[in-house]
Amino acid sequence: MGKKFLLFSLLFSCIFAFASNPSETDGIKGNFDLGLNYTQNIQKTLQFNNVFLLRYKKGKSNFSLGNNISFISKTGEEQLLNKGTQDFKYSYKRKKLGADISLQHLYDISRSIKTRWTSGLGLSYAFIQKDDKKLVIGISALKEKETPISGEVKIQNRMSANLDFSIKLNKNIELLGANNYQPNIEEAGDFRLKTMLALRINLSPHFLLSINNTFNYDSFPAEGIPETDYQLINSISYTF
Repeated sequence: MGKKFLLFSLLFSCIFAFASNPSETDGIKGNFDLGLNYTQNIQKTLQFNNVFLLRYKKGKSNFSLGNNISFISKTGEEQLLNKGTQDFKYSYKRKKLGADISLQHLYDISRSIKTRWTSGLGLSYAFIQKDDKKLVIGISALKEKETPISGEVKIQNRMSANLDFSIKLNKNIELLGANNYQPNIEEAGDFRLKTMLALRINLSPHFLLSINNTFNYDSFPAEGIPETDYQLINSISYTF
């Protein structure tokens, strides 16, 4: 299995993969978001979300460090449903092509995931890279180790295909999208799909309103967990 994954990684490192969107000029940039959603129908749901993203660019090297956490409280449930991801990405970009290394830590109580570590290796290619619009596609190789809340530890090899874009509708409004498809290369029919669509509205030079929609699909979820998961998060973002 180890030799198969190494061969797979080397092969697809020479094709395409998605990279983080780096800063255009050298230096540090980032944003800090706070979001709060309240929904009342059959159940009352209160959701708190926090995102912190730090990017650093030096020449052709780009580093990014991100933290995205959510706490969800539902009527009749004493335990908070918490989920979160911590990401580290390094990308070496030359013109429109970039070589990428990534490491992610994920936990999601609502999907019975105690912890999941994922490392990735690949390349990225920007078909469109302008001030008002961007389009990046690609494929990468992933190695993951997942520890469920109950059950045995799983180690899997996956590939990841990405399609990501951003469009500035005018000087104050930007639309962003990210689509990610992750099939298990060793088990047919086992795949994950994640789609994100966000609208960002500038309120001032450093503050903006962010409306984020995220849809997740897992063909092989844990027992008793639905295949789909959807989040709508409204937040205020401070950029620096």
